[in-house]
Amino acid sequence: MAQVPLLFSEALNLQQLGVPETSIKHNMTTMESDKWIVCVEQSQLTMIDLKNGAQVTRRPMQAEAAIMNPDQNILALRSGTTLQVFNLDTKAKVMSHNMPEPLVFWKWISPSNLALVTGTAVYHWAMAADSKPAKMFDRHPTLGPNTQIINYRVSPDAKWCLLGGISAGAGGAVNGNMQLFNLDKKLSQPLQGHAGGFVSLKLAGREDPAQCLIFHEKKADNPAEPPKLYIREIGRDPSRGPAFSCPPVVIPISADAAADFPVSLAISNKDGIAYLLTKMGYVFMFDCHTGKTMYRQKVTPETVFVTCPQDSTGAVFGITVRTGKVLRLQLNGQAVVPYILSTLRDNDLAIKLAGRLNLPGAENLFAAEFERLISTGQVAEAARVVAASGNALRTPATIARFQQIPPQPNQVPPVLQYFSTLLETGRLNEQESIEVAKPVLQQQRTNLMEKWLKEDKLQCSESLGDLIMPHDVGMALSVYLRAEVHGKAIQCFVQRGEYDKIVPYSTSVGYKMDYSSMLSNLLFNNPQGALDLAKGLVSAEGGPLIDIQQTAEAFLSSNRVQETTAFLLEALKDNKSEHAYLQTKLLEINLIGGAPQVADAIMQQGILTHYDRPHIAKLCERAGMWQRAAEHYTEIADIKRVFKNSHQMSSEFVVNFFGQLNRDQSISLLKDMMGRGPQNMQVCVEVAKKYHDELGSEELVQVFESNRATEGLYYYLGSVVNVSEDAFVHFKYIQASCMLGQFKEAERVCRDSNIYVPEEVKEYLKGAKLPDPRPLIHVCDRHDFVDELTEYLYLNSLLQYIEVYVTKVSPTKTPMVVGKLFDLGANEDFIKRILMAVGTACPGEELV
Repeated sequence: MAQVPLLFSEALNLQQLGVPETSIKHNMTTMESDKWIVCVEQSQLTMIDLKNGAQVTRRPMQAEAAIMNPDQNILALRSGTTLQVFNLDTKAKVMSHNMPEPLVFWKWISPSNLALVTGTAVYHWAMAADSKPAKMFDRHPTLGPNTQIINYRVSPDAKWCLLGGISAGAGGAVNGNMQLFNLDKKLSQPLQGHAGGFVSLKLAGREDPAQCLIFHEKKADNPAEPPKLYIREIGRDPSRGPAFSCPPVVIPISADAAADFPVSLAISNKDGIAYLLTKMGYVFMFDCHTGKTMYRQKVTPETVFVTCPQDSTGAVFGITVRTGKVLRLQLNGQAVVPYILSTLRDNDLAIKLAGRLNLPGAENLFAAEFERLISTGQVAEAARVVAASGNALRTPATIARFQQIPPQPNQVPPVLQYFSTLLETGRLNEQESIEVAKPVLQQQRTNLMEKWLKEDKLQCSESLGDLIMPHDVGMALSVYLRAEVHGKAIQCFVQRGEYDKIVPYSTSVGYKMDYSSMLSNLLFNNPQGALDLAKGLVSAEGGPLIDIQQTAEAFLSSNRVQETTAFLLEALKDNKSEHAYLQTKLLEINLIGGAPQVADAIMQQGILTHYDRPHIAKLCERAGMWQRAAEHYTEIADIKRVFKNSHQMSSEFVVNFFGQLNRDQSISLLKDMMGRGPQNMQVCVEVAKKYHDELGSEELVQVFESNRATEGLYYYLGSVVNVSEDAFVHFKYIQASCMLGQFKEAERVCRDSNIYVPEEVKEYLKGAKLPDPRPLIHVCDRHDFVDELTEYLYLNSLLQYIEVYVTKVSPTKTPMVVGKLFDLGANEDFIKRILMAVGTACPGEELV
């Protein structure tokens, strides 16, 4: 078997896994991909996980059929006309639907679409919420009700559909019919044959892939005509050139299998090989690029009823009916070319397969053809032979042969013709990439190099990067990155000034380097670059890659205060207590180095809290940053010293600052501020207003009075008197109002307040001898000091206020006033005038 093009083996046996033979048949067992095989048994469902050692899971479930999604663990179940789709990972129902008629066939045509075939039509059901099956087309009359549907395929561009089935023919023959439907044009074409499918081919000399239909043809009306294999490109835009096709190939049916017919066509997209399996267990291998038959062999006596390609390896799986053998078919790469040469004697096919699939065995053929062409000067043809040889002739010696051919005038040099041919068919190897770069770079055609690199046509290497480096650093960087030449990639980052990319790159690839030396060199040549690199190093995932203190000192030694600051801000952003010294150093270098505004901004952000606060307080004071100094001092003596400059502080700061002090400290500082003159009075008043309750009225009043700040006292007390229930506050406010000539305020409080001590206020007002006695009048009137009021007014010659009192304030107290005036020996005419002014408002009984 090792000498034939086909490798086949039994990968698994379903019966040995406990699946009964009654379940191993069409519609009962499905294999939609190389991940799962699903079998419907009586009252249960068996799922075989092929990616997990063929682990078997059985679940009690009533279903007629089940198929697993080719990509995900999504299971579709069918029972009668009811369809349900479940996600096995989430254990949730994804969709469900009731079909108008029973299904006769179904298949996943993509991970997101389920094809449904009924007796009359074909539907596609998209895996989306609330999605319903959409009708694609009606079945052709040639696939009537007596046809068993065994195959359905959709083209790679999802515009072509192929439906296939079998039916009983004359004389016990089994006829095959297929329907090719174009979804864009809504047209059908019937085909006579048993199996077909689609494949996408990469053809030499073409940039766009060829989407081809491959199908078996066997005409029922002409049974003597042998079956054929057709390969035709479909759906190509005519403007891009003629469609690809192969001449029909007669399928070599074995003499002992004249009645045999295909049941499946499985295509390996990886190798471009089609595997045609028949009812009698034969497998035919066809080359999709030429249509030629490569091999035929009977691999099983049983019928393979389901097949599935494995895209990753190019293999094809098939399951035999009832016996449950899971067969694995694959191209035997080591034997294909020797077999074709020795058995089929088809040198052309051997060369094409060897070149396309890079298979061994045709080296001598390629070499001989190459020598013939190169010796006759057929450069382009020789180049195409090398390109078709796979890797057989792509050696430094071949490059040298083309380089030795003298270029013809006004023509492309032979070596560039050679490389162009190779680039048309694929990617250059390392040596070819280097050699093609030399003349291209010499001609300054870097745009062409860039194009090839973008198209991944060149194999990147250190040597290629070295060639490009003098011409384009960015392009060289791209090459070094792909070739994983880490050291030189980092040199490119440095040369391009992309220092912030060095650390992420080094970390991602696990490359270790001497960052200290690099930083030292950059400090002298490119301080900003050194900063970018240092910031990346100190913020590397997993922790700093450099010593923070040493790096900061290196910046400072070069007198780079700004860069040191930026570096330390990045390094200390986590605000760790172990970095207290460095936090202090960061603020210190700016306070001493002539950038106090930077230090102020850092402190304003509050991102660092572990520095030496007393030390920074002294530096702030020296720098004239009085507010910052005050914030950092704790001793009242230091605070007082700083507050000698309170006139240079904002009032808001000063007022709020008192909130940080205790009562004794606040009073002491207030006294100190008031003692330095009236310039501080306004802010002291604001402090007294805000912290009146905390500091106490008696202490505050004493501060103002001891500094003869009557006006300040007046404004302070004026803000609290209306809400205070402290008699001391009311008295002191009356007193301050009188001292400042604010008699109306004194009168208002004397008239309206119920808080002050009447006797105390009366005695003060009498002793004050105010030019306006109305405050005294209200106190005496309200608290029945009428005799004392009358005597005070009379003896101080304020007779008009006596008349005002009895006429406008308290006429009912006229008898008491008159009586006192008589006692004082007042002029009778004055008394009469008062009585006449009061008139009937005076109580007569009391007067008598």
